[in-house]
Amino acid sequence: MIPIRYNLRSLMVRRATAAMTASVVALVVMLLFILSGFVAGLRATVMQNASPDNWIVLSRGTTDEGGSFITHEQYEIIKSRPQIATTADGTALISPEVITGFNPDPAAAVTSGVMFTLLRGVYPIGYKVHRGMRLESGRWPNGGAAEMVVGRKLAARYPNLAVGSDFKFGPRTFKIVGVFSDQDSARESEMLTDLGVLTQEVHVANGFEVLHVVLKPGTHDDFAKSLTTDSRVRVDTMSEQDFYAKQTQFVDQLRALGLIVALILAVGSVFGAMNTMYSAVARRTSEIGVLRVLGFSRFNVLTSFVIESIVLALAGGVLGEILGVLVAYSTGLGSQLMNVGEFIFRFRLTAGAFVSGMIAAIVIGALGGLLPAWRASRISLLESLRSV
Repeated sequence: MIPIRYNLRSLMVRRATAAMTASVVALVVMLLFILSGFVAGLRATVMQNASPDNWIVLSRGTTDEGGSFITHEQYEIIKSRPQIATTADGTALISPEVITGFNPDPAAAVTSGVMFTLLRGVYPIGYKVHRGMRLESGRWPNGGAAEMVVGRKLAARYPNLAVGSDFKFGPRTFKIVGVFSDQDSARESEMLTDLGVLTQEVHVANGFEVLHVVLKPGTHDDFAKSLTTDSRVRVDTMSEQDFYAKQTQFVDQLRALGLIVALILAVGSVFGAMNTMYSAVARRTSEIGVLRVLGFSRFNVLTSFVIESIVLALAGGVLGEILGVLVAYSTGLGSQLMNVGEFIFRFRLTAGAFVSGMIAAIVIGALGGLLPAWRASRISLLESLRSV
């Protein structure tokens, strides 16, 4: 095996071309790095909605909360299931809910556009079913009162939703009475109000849109089977983890669009690395001959040049990740609140972002170095000696 220090010395001799190639790789890695931060932040926000042992019940055939409808009669039948956990006083941990879209800042819509988020109507039991919810300030809405609590992220994004302020929704004026957190989940992008009040405003009669339930450990399969075989209820049920995992499919679509841009840049990086390595092969024909005379095989030569290309790309990868961190924190991405649709989230750097960036660099280096390395390994001893 040819010592790697030979490749490092070669790169130092060709500093200018090596630096240019590494810079192109760094641009691709930086793009992937920042894209991974956006995707990780958005995915974590959606998935944080799910709680262990929490299941969601929707009307049969529907895939989202807003398109479902469950009658009062179905709710009472489901509520009586023995698999549902209870509070200390015996109250079933099942939360019927109604959801509607609304604009959190109508006054700003004229200048900055409309952002729709969700207003969720719940009974007080909902604050126990969604176990991560905590009051940050103020109090929960009183039953039957035109009051709202606002999610922490939504309150930070819209100053008009401060505790004590009024908010007009439909013909009624609501009072903002609290701010809540929910472990950084997407629910922090929503507002909550009393379910009875909201059903009057959105005219949902004799039913609800979705049920969230807490099941006793080990009863998940029995609960799902009991609903499937009961002809009185036509509903579908799944764990919140599975439900919100399906809701993140749009995140994969956003990532795919970003990867297309990164792929185009990566193709350019591959050709840049290939050009650099072809130049290296042309300049080192005599060195290749010396290596062959010293007993190194064609495979050794091929491996050495591929490794050199990968080392060059890894240097670009490290530079790209450093630039990515600098860009993220110098522009305040780590602290800014961003939104996609109704989801408000923060940029999040994960170990996966660092790993994916380095893997991309290795792939670029290997692809860019393979053909030049093959050319180097096929140079004959006679051709090498002629260039001496």
